[in-house]
Formats: sequence, structure tokens, C-alpha cells
Amino acid sequence: MRKRCVAGKEWFLEDSTILGEPESTVWGMLVDRWVFSGRSRFQQVDIFDTREYGRVLALDGLVQLSTKHEFVYHEMLVHPALFYAPHPKRALIIGGGDGGVLRELVKHPLQEILMVDIDEEVVELSRKYLPSLSNGAFNDSRVTLVHEDAFPILNKYKNSFDIVISDCTDSCGPSKALWSRRFYGFILRALTPKGVASFQTGYFKERYALKGRRQIREVFPFSRVHRAHVGCFPFDECAFTVASKDVDFRKSGLRTLENKFGKCGIHTRYYSPEMHFASAVIPQSLGEG
Repeated sequence: MRKRCVAGKEWFLEDSTILGEPESTVWGMLVDRWVFSGRSRFQQVDIFDTREYGRVLALDGLVQLSTKHEFVYHEMLVHPALFYAPHPKRALIIGGGDGGVLRELVKHPLQEILMVDIDEEVVELSRKYLPSLSNGAFNDSRVTLVHEDAFPILNKYKNSFDIVISDCTDSCGPSKALWSRRFYGFILRALTPKGVASFQTGYFKERYALKGRRQIREVFPFSRVHRAHVGCFPFDECAFTVASKDVDFRKSGLRTLENKFGKCGIHTRYYSPEMHFASAVIPQSLGEG
């Protein structure tokens, strides 16, 4: 993270060079007020208010969410996977300490949700300073929350989860090992045959994100990329990759999804059956449709 003062005003600027990106563009926002700034056991945590984006959470100098736009990100990370999977009952979250993924998951009639986030302080800070993210979801009786490394937990499970959501940070700090073929292999092993995994996979031109999406395609028999406009991220963009052992995503139809969505009766602000399919239309020039 870089803090710059310009004309007496303080700016938060991302440092994308820590991800191996060239120093050719800068993404930042004007800070109205610092809410919290300090180090957890694992990473730098910054929470601040802005006029344009609402309250912002940044980890290790990279923006994770804004209260103005987080619903787009969390709905698109969660709901496509849930509606691709037939009758999901057990779900696993890797990361997601802010609680947004959990908030969206508990809208569904799941029986059990295991959440694994290594950084307990991020969870507590999010519950204190970003309560709208979880909206009480941590108190749901179906949820088990553990603060441990993801790999030993994943090693315990085989053919166990119908849904796995990887809401890890970008490829640095405690999440660096989660952008690897080894991690994707553990997820493949933990999924039931008709299970679906969903990964946040950066924006389209990031080098680490391109590598991550390629490795997902290499590990999983079926995968598909969805795209959403998330205003607090560089280029207003985020890519999400769904993957499965045995679910061919291209066989999913609008009429079937509309029926499932209607029966489920959940409330969303961005995601819809129409958006589900529109978000999977990727320009040929990107080569990841």
C-alpha cells in the first residue's frame, strides 16, 4: 500500500507490483477517514471510509471490498455455483473472513457449512467495522468456523462437499499457496462427483490470475468463467471461475435455472438467471469463454 498526500488530501494507492504486475498503472481512492490500520498475525489490515465507495477493506495493500459494491462480488462468487450444483447440502468456504460469502450461502437450504479462515483477527475486525457484510450469518446454527491453515483441513476430506467457495485474497501473503495446482487438486478431491467449486480469479489481464485460471482448467474436467463489474476493483472488473468433476456447465439452460431460482425464493441485487448466463459470455479476444 502507498499513501500519497496530494493538495492536502490523502489517497490510498494499491501496489500491484507485489503481485508481479508491471508498474504501468495505478489504482487508488481518496480517503475520508481511517477506521483501522494495523497488522494481524498474518497480514496488514486497513479499513477506511471513502466518499465514492463507502467503507473499504484492504489486506496487504490490496482492496478486497467496498460496502458499495461488495454485493456484486459475493453474489457472483456464490450463486452461480449453487445453481449449477444439483441439490447441494454441504458447503466449504476457504477464506471469506469478511463474512460476505457466508451471508449469501445461508440464503440457501444447505444443511452444513464449514468455514476455514486462517486469520481470526480479520473475522473479528470485519464483524466490528463491517457488520453489513455478514449480517448475522456467523450466528447461523449450520455454520462451523475454524481458524487454521486450509491444507490440513482439506486433507481430511474426500468426496465430501457439494459446494466449495474459495474466497482467498490475491496471490500474496497467506493466500499465495492457494493459487496453485496443489490447492486446486485438494479442492477436486474434496468435492462430491456433482459438486461445484467457485474461485475468485482476479481480473482478466493479471498475470497471476491468468495462471490460476489456466491451472483450474488443467485440474478440473469442467470449468467456466463468469465476469462481473465490481466498481472498487481495477477496471471495474472481476472474474469468477466455477469448476467441477462431472457438471458440464454448458448444458445448464435458462428455463431450468429460472425455475430453480424462483423456487429458492432468495433475494439478490445483482445476480439473476439472466445475469448468470450473460456473465459467462466472454469476448473471444480473451480466450477464456
